Amino acid sequence: MKKKIFNFYCKLLAFLAKNYLKKHKVFVIWVNWSVGKTTARMIIYQTLSKFINNKKIYTSSKNFNWELWLSLSIFKIEEFEPSFFCSIKTFFQTIIKLLFSRQPYDIIILEYGIDRPLEMEFLLEIIKPNIGVFTAIDSVHSLQFGSPNEIAKEEKKMIENTVEFAFLNVDDVYAMSLIKNLEIDYLTYQTEWYDSTGDISFENEKFSYEENKLLVNFDLRIKEKNINVTSNLIWKAHYGYIWVSLAILDIINYREWKQSIFEKFEDIFLDYKLQAGRLSVFDGVDGSIIFDSTYNSSPLSVKKILNTVHNIKKDLFSDRDLRIILWDMRELWDLTESDHRKVAGYVYSLADKLFLVWESMNNYLKDELEKIWFDMSLIYSFDDSIALWNFVKQELKRDKRKKLIIAKGSQNTIFLEEAVKILLKNPEDSDKLTRQSSWWKNKKKAWFHKGVGNS
Repeated sequence: MKKKIFNFYCKLLAFLAKNYLKKHKVFVIWVNWSVGKTTARMIIYQTLSKFINNKKIYTSSKNFNWELWLSLSIFKIEEFEPSFFCSIKTFFQTIIKLLFSRQPYDIIILEYGIDRPLEMEFLLEIIKPNIGVFTAIDSVHSLQFGSPNEIAKEEKKMIENTVEFAFLNVDDVYAMSLIKNLEIDYLTYQTEWYDSTGDISFENEKFSYEENKLLVNFDLRIKEKNINVTSNLIWKAHYGYIWVSLAILDIINYREWKQSIFEKFEDIFLDYKLQAGRLSVFDGVDGSIIFDSTYNSSPLSVKKILNTVHNIKKDLFSDRDLRIILWDMRELWDLTESDHRKVAGYVYSLADKLFLVWESMNNYLKDELEKIWFDMSLIYSFDDSIALWNFVKQELKRDKRKKLIIAKGSQNTIFLEEAVKILLKNPEDSDKLTRQSSWWKNKKKAWFHKGVGNS
């Protein structure tokens, strides 16, 4: 009964949201796939906001991307609790906004996420986007779908229903399979590092570390146009998303002024603020530098983050040891064992010391590393987060060599950000970590109070 009521509530808000967008004739940019959605969305939003002054632009500051939250994002409702009172209050808020609000925004950037079959069709009933951006797919939500192939079949409905223009990741085989059936204009973009065939690519990456701030400089190319970019975003996938955001800016600018933005500048500095836990960089205790990617985890994102930090170490910190902290990757279901074993090849030549927490990392990744002759004395295993952070902090004090630390893990009962919090040099940086709202703090307090300590 509760599920039926919830489904009805979702459909009701979706109907109101659909009419809200139709009433205000909003230009919709839509990001989806399973890796990098939120990062791409926030890069696009901040880039457009920096350069477009004559239009109101909005995206939710929260990770609102599924059936209920998408409607709430459209109504600019940033807080929601699953209670009867909040549900009723939210319903009347949406009614009032639909009937009486003025133009809320001209452009909205939405993030569509799915975790079961037919959900994309439900989301598409709300709005079909003017511009669609495909990121990359990985082995998440496999229980509901059965395999990444089945996830792709559902996700691709977004691009097939995009109205004007699509951006496809040339490094993703599923995205590229859509090209032959597309009836709209599109560009392909790169998120890896090689001689790409994509329309949008990058080269000449160079890192710098000044005044405790890590920056990167690189050249971006979109067909015959080139721009030199300096940014605080250090992940290769970010470079591709930056170029996508600039290309979207150019499309919107041309629609309005019949002029390309690429005629205005040859080099640019772009400073971004992304959501917490998506490769943030912090000063750690005892001279360490922490690369925080604790929001969520999958095999592909583990690979990309390890490669990114490896390149930074090679260019700037060759004398530092690399400590890698890995927690279980969730929502892999039938692929749990195989995908945890897959990570072994990524960490084999990179980790000076490896800290593994929870069942799958210790049962599968550790076993796979032993099979490929990894030095097992460099691996430390833990059953819970409390034991991890106490050990790592003491280990940093004992070993005086300066270090780089990667923290990567999934969410739900895996609260890796609390381990990062203990390792921060500046306690005030803890507010910049993921899941630090009052609701999450209370949930984690109750969890650890039980004496479970599993994260």
